Amino acid sequence: MDTNFERIQELLREKADSQARLKLIAYDGTPEIKEVSGKKYLYVRKRVGSRVTSTYVDVYSDELHQLLLRSNREARELRKNIRRVDKELADLGYSSGELSERVFLNLDFARANLKSNI
Repeated sequence: MDTNFERIQELLREKADSQARLKLIAYDGTPEIKEVSGKKYLYVRKRVGSRVTSTYVDVYSDELHQLLLRSNREARELRKNIRRVDKELADLGYSSGELSERVFLNLDFARANLKSNI
């Protein structure tokens, strides 16, 4: 039980780290190049729900295009890591949405002791 608890804590830290790094990625989506009147422009294409949106980034440059490709690759790897961690947590019996009956009893006990100590 102790090793499961430590492993769950480690996985939760890893998931939080991956989610924080994912939020720091400025342009999250697939880069695409659009050509208008002979000039190239960079856009980032992303699916939000059932809709696909394109967000303008800047005028095309090889350096910026490579940066967008790297950030897209990193975002995919982070999402893949989050899915893997979620699967491992489920295998260990962890669920984030529900508290056990024992936890509720411990909270009630703590409230009662806090009131009596004050």
